[in-house]
Amino acid sequence: MRPQKRAKLMLVAGAIGVLLSAGCGNGMSGTFEDEAGVTRYEFEPGGGARISVLGATVAAEYTRDGDRILVTSPQGTVVLTRKGDTLYGPTGLELLRQSE
Repeated sequence: MRPQKRAKLMLVAGAIGVLLSAGCGNGMSGTFEDEAGVTRYEFEPGGGARISVLGATVAAEYTRDGDRILVTSPQGTVVLTRKGDTLYGPTGLELLRQSE
């Protein structure tokens, strides 16, 4: 293979690798809250989260699997389903993305 062609191929392969790695990971960030302001989930890009219910806040971790977000805290794991800017959880929980 000619050196110029090899260099172009390496550049394309590197660009694809960067794009793929950018798409991996948790891919969540921001704050989601219910309409009454009773429950709030704050997601950090690295997988950390904070859950606040009635003023009490606990640290948590989350992973994302497609449209499902699994949030794990000392109290257990909650599975949320993301549809657009809304997260849906157990017992009718509906969390709306808050503007930052």
